[in-house]
Amino acid sequence: MRKHSRNLRSGRRIARQWRLIAIALAVCLVGAAAASSTSGAERAPDEPLRVAVYDVPPYGSVDAEGLFSGASVDLWRRVAEDLHLTYRFIAVAQMEDVIAGVERGQFDAAIGAITITPDRLAHVEFTYPAHRSGVAVAFPKQTGPIAAVISYVAVVRDLGSLIILTLGLLVLIGALMWVFERRRRLTANPSERAVASLSDGIYWAAVTMTTVGYGDVTPITPVGRFIAVLWMLGSLTLISLLTTSLVSRMTADAVTSTPIARTSDLDGKRLAAVADSSGAEYLDEQHLHYMKYANLKDALASLVRGNSDAVVNSVGALEYAISTYFSGVIPMPNGILAPAYMAFALPPNSPLKKPLDRALIEITANASWRSLEPKYFGR
Repeated sequence: MRKHSRNLRSGRRIARQWRLIAIALAVCLVGAAAASSTSGAERAPDEPLRVAVYDVPPYGSVDAEGLFSGASVDLWRRVAEDLHLTYRFIAVAQMEDVIAGVERGQFDAAIGAITITPDRLAHVEFTYPAHRSGVAVAFPKQTGPIAAVISYVAVVRDLGSLIILTLGLLVLIGALMWVFERRRRLTANPSERAVASLSDGIYWAAVTMTTVGYGDVTPITPVGRFIAVLWMLGSLTLISLLTTSLVSRMTADAVTSTPIARTSDLDGKRLAAVADSSGAEYLDEQHLHYMKYANLKDALASLVRGNSDAVVNSVGALEYAISTYFSGVIPMPNGILAPAYMAFALPPNSPLKKPLDRALIEITANASWRSLEPKYFGR
């Protein structure tokens, strides 16, 4: 009986041991499978770097034959040559896929129109800035009498200080003329009308400044006539300055066909931006509602069709898209809403960061690259 009990307990121990061994084997198999799936995203040491190219010209794009080109592509080629790196390009159409792929280690680097933003910094690392950029806005071309009135009002607003100075001098000269002429108003020749009141003085200063010169009000005293001569010469200068400034501003506005953009100009407008772009992130920061588009060409087309009032995007890509697809239809952006920089995106703790930073600093500071880069944007 005792022997049977001991055999029973021994059998139970053996069964427990086998169960533990089976559990350990299962854990090892699961870990191996997970490691195998993870290693699928990792690059073997002898394989070329996987470089994602965000497909937005002129920073990076691929043609029908699979050839890559653009400012970021050529900059990467210079960096890779300097560091003796082997690589292969992979075109990616959506910014969301670019950032997610770099974060997961699917790509070893990403290049193109990738702006450094706080939201992206939370997911990936960035190299030393590769391109200077900024968020800009494109407005539709303004035509017709209403647009002319709006342009005129905007120019007058810009020249407000000069206009206020001119009006102030006009009132001052009119007041001085009245002060020196009022003592002679009783002894004046009945056939002549002297400056008998302040309103007469301002009226005389206005008609003299505009070179109308009706002659119905004239200064009589020597001091008054001396002031009149000075005012005639000075008013000619003021009118010439005001006229030339007004004409030059309106001419410049007609050439650019769009006012300098400010964030306040976006209030109440139907805005458009490419999804997950730097323009979209800027509008999100400003808490402004906008319509999302898959690419910049479609967003600008909505501007032409009248479905939107403004398109917000990085200035370089915006200028290139307008000059390529909508030249003469959409004016070039005038000014920048917010300055920004573009860089290569890397996975967190990437060993490529330090060598890429050194190479980018040397190459972007070189005069040959600084003279070549603007040509990608048609500048």
